[in-house]
Amino acid sequence: MALTEFLLARIDEDEAACAHLEDESGPPAPWSRARLLTECAVKRRIITLAYEATGYDMTADLERDTDARADSGIAFVGDRILRALATPYAAHPDFDPTWRT
Repeated sequence: MALTEFLLARIDEDEAACAHLEDESGPPAPWSRARLLTECAVKRRIITLAYEATGYDMTADLERDTDARADSGIAFVGDRILRALATPYAAHPDFDPTWRT
């Protein structure tokens, strides 16, 4: 399972877990349905931004005519962002230990 696939599946699970919560009037409480669903939406946006960051890294590498990142051992910024997002799910059976930050 790819890291992005893993993250999107966990976000889907988090959204589904919110289904039993009721909407509240007023500002969202820390564990309100609205707040948790907003957090899920933001995580999806961060995943998109991580891909954009990786694209910028790749462009910069090409402009500097550097070797492949895989050879250097330095992860793209986007990869590091995705790994950080996966950290709360480290106990999940599908979590790959190589994703640890």
